[in-house]
Order: sequence, then C-alpha cells, then structure tokens
Amino acid sequence: MSEAEFQDYWRYVHAIKFASKIPQIRKYKVNSRVDIPGQQREIGYSGMAEIWIANEQDQIDSLQTPEYLLGARLDEPNWAASWLTLVLDTDSHVVLEGSEGSSEVPEYKILLLIKKKRELSLDAFRASLNGHFLDKAKQLPGLTRLLIGITRDRFYVDGAEPGFDAAIHLCANSLLELKAMYSNSYIDEALYPQLAQFANPNGILSIGVRSEWIIGPESRPYPIT
Repeated sequence: MSEAEFQDYWRYVHAIKFASKIPQIRKYKVNSRVDIPGQQREIGYSGMAEIWIANEQDQIDSLQTPEYLLGARLDEPNWAASWLTLVLDTDSHVVLEGSEGSSEVPEYKILLLIKKKRELSLDAFRASLNGHFLDKAKQLPGLTRLLIGITRDRFYVDGAEPGFDAAIHLCANSLLELKAMYSNSYIDEALYPQLAQFANPNGILSIGVRSEWIIGPESRPYPIT
C-alpha cells in the first residue's frame, strides 16, 4: 500500500465507517503525515490519531463494544501495520488558545514526542516541561496554538515506562505557515536546546501532520442520542 493509499483509506474508510462508530469516542482527529523540508528528528510514522474519551471506564468499555471488536479492530489489517502502532494515553493541557480547525478546514502542526532523561525523575521532567520550556515555546514565531499531552501515571506502574513521556503540539493555520514556522531558526536555537536539558537526546522525535476532524470540534455526547 502506498502512503497516499494508506492516508486515503484511513481518512475516508476506516475513520468514517468504523472508528467513528465506537460510541464512547467523544472527539476524533486524523493526523496525516506531511513533508516538511529540512525536518530533523523525524519519526517514521504515517500519522497519528487523536481520540478523546471521557474517563478510564469509558476507555475500557470502548474496547469491548461490537463497534470496535467487529468493526474497527477487524478492519485494521486492511490498511494499518498494527504491530508497529504506538499508543499514548495522556492528559491534555491547552497552553496557548487558538483555532484548532473545523470540520471543513484542517489544522497543521508539528508533533514532538518526548522521552525524559533516564536519570531524571518524572516529577522533575514534568516541572521542566511546564516551566521554562513553555515560556520558550509560546514565543515561537507563527505559532497559533500550543497543546501538551502528559502521559498518564498508570503507564509507570511497577517500574514500567511508556515509549514517550509527553506529546507537544505546535500548531499553524496552513501548510505554508507550518513550513515557515519550522524553518525559523528559533526552533534550533531556543526550543531544542531547552528540551535537551531534560529530554533524552535520542528521545526528541517529530512528525508534521495535517489534522482533520472526524468527530468534532464539538464533543459528541455519550450515550449517543
């Protein structure tokens, strides 16, 4: 399957016919990879789904529904390498308010996936991320919205660790604006050096995406009426 065929099937078949039918999903976005010239630290994924679920019980229940078991899950082998899929369960925090697109107009963004330094405690990592880094990030020229997802505590039980400890969304209104934002020297001169103080040098990875609503931007009620 080519990259274009993958994106087309995901956006127009799987997302609409299968994943969006899972009743516990309140909001759902498809983030399809786009090429950003000169992008460094790029992770080799084809995209990222954003799924909003109200609480942990709804999350558990969603994986037991016929819409998932007999629909979305059965459809996965038709388009996705599910054995290469990474799942992050995060608490989201909007740092800089701004337009997150509409059902007709996509948003464009750079997603940064961050892994903390091994010797740093989780509390120290989160304090560093929410401190000077946010002050630097909000000054990025061209930035329209800033969102941070913090990996939830349950991923650290009994010495376990998730693949990444945070996901940072640096957003723009168009692909051209995203390219201009990423090419700004401020990222290399200010943001990455700040991240390097508390992130693993090999644990700062990025992906540029076109972000489209499947359910949203308004949250769908549950149960669905």
